[in-house]
Amino acid sequence: MKNNIKLYFISFVIAAGLMLPLQLPTFADSQAQLNDNIKAMTKEPISKKKIAYKFIIAMLGVAASSVILYVSLSAYNRLFKSESSAAVGLNSIGTPSNFKDAVEIFIDKTDWD
Repeated sequence: MKNNIKLYFISFVIAAGLMLPLQLPTFADSQAQLNDNIKAMTKEPISKKKIAYKFIIAMLGVAASSVILYVSLSAYNRLFKSESSAAVGLNSIGTPSNFKDAVEIFIDKTDWD
């Protein structure tokens, strides 16, 4: 097992040593190409106006989707819902006065007859 770890470590060091010259900037064709590569890897800072604009656009998207969901669910309830609230078991919303009343209300609302 120790030989395998030593072998992996030695092969890693050799591979890193062979790839190291590829990372050096002296192998670039010119200074301009090196600057272009550096600019491509780094980004310019984003202004606060752009961040605020993106945030406002995202919040408008959330608001629009909420309105669309509300309207579509309201239309669905009006068009396709056939059961009334009384049929579901919402006849009484009063608080029971004792344990027996609580059990009876529970049985009535869950239709455990």
